[in-house]
This record gives sequence, structure tokens and C-alpha cells, in this order.
Amino acid sequence: MKIDKGYMSPHFITNHDKSIVEFDNAKVLVTDQKISTVKEIVPLLEKTTQLSVPLLIIAEDISRQFLIEIILMSLGADFLSGDLGLTLEGATSDQLGIARKVTITCNSTTIVADPTTKAEIRARIFQIKKDLAETANASLSRKLSERIAKLSGGVAVIKVGAHTEVGLEDRKLRIEDAKNATFAAMAEGIVPGGGATYIHLSELIPIIKNSTEGLDEQSGADIVAK
Repeated sequence: MKIDKGYMSPHFITNHDKSIVEFDNAKVLVTDQKISTVKEIVPLLEKTTQLSVPLLIIAEDISRQFLIEIILMSLGADFLSGDLGLTLEGATSDQLGIARKVTITCNSTTIVADPTTKAEIRARIFQIKKDLAETANASLSRKLSERIAKLSGGVAVIKVGAHTEVGLEDRKLRIEDAKNATFAAMAEGIVPGGGATYIHLSELIPIIKNSTEGLDEQSGADIVAK
């Protein structure tokens, strides 16, 4: 699952080579409340420190209603809503979700959910599909479809191995290039290889030749055709 929001400060960066934040097996706090002081979440900080696990905080200033719903359903976190009387001071570690892998850049956050939440995710998707089938509102229908897509979307984990550190870095770079090329192709499309493209274009040469002016241009068209 990818969220179009990143870390709030570069001081949170854990991988300075890539300028990203990386967490493994992180606890996740999801709330619509503004966290004004560290004191408000001291109990949670103490608990996660005792467990020696990182804590990912997703709060009001970086979350929207539908985004919060996606996150809590994917991670198994309780939504600490002020309207329901759930306070940050009274939050317990049982109300935190679990993320197997978290990667945060300055612009986005990618979360790999814990496998134990799959049943809850499927149940939520089923409920949203039911709501979608019953609504006639175009705007609401679009939002529900977006929620289904977000919840249904997975994150691929590519494991890279090599005999040496140099070989490992080389493979990582190659995979990164391949990934970027794939994303670019998905966004902008692809064309056949150079030879195939030439064959298809050669079929148009007679038409182009008839529109040329002078023997030189016609001779050029014949050369390209051959």
C-alpha cells in the first residue's frame, strides 16, 4: 500500500544513502488527533521501547478520512477518534497496528502489512463493494472504487542476494533500473523494438514517396525502403 505523504522531517531518516526511513516489524499508531507534546504518547513510546520495535505515527496533519480507513484496515490498528472518546493518553499497545515493512521518502510512504490482517482486509473490501453497488452518487462511487483499489493493491518484495557486497550493490542497481523502466512504461506506454518499428514504418514509405517533391527525395524513400 502506498500513501502520497512522506516523513515530516529529514531528521527521521534512517538510510542516509537513499534519504529514506526504513522500518521492519513496526508498530503503527493511527489517529485523527493532533499530537502537541511528547507527553501525550509517552505510554506508547515506553511500551514500544520495551519491545524494541519502531513506532510509525500517522496523525491528523498527514491523513484524510479515507486514507486512515485504508491504513487501519490494512494494518489492524484501532482508529483513535476523538469523537468516540478515544484519547492518545489512554491508548494501549493493543490498539497499535503492525506493519511488516515501512519505507518512507519525502513524498510517499509504502507499507507492507502484516499477513495476519488479510481476513480483516477481505471483509472490509466486501463491505465497500456492497456499499458501491447500492450507491447512485457518482462522487461517492468514485471514492469507494478508489478505496477498493487501495485495499486490494499489494506490494511486491524483491529479495536480492549475491556472493559479495559489490555484486549485491550491482544487482540492486540493475533491479532498480528495471523497476523504474517498468513504471515509466506503465505511465507512458511502450513501442516495439527498433527492427519491428522499422518494418511497420516501411509499409508507409510508398505513401510518403508519392508526397515527396523531386527525384532526390524519391530516391531517398527508395533507399530507406530497401
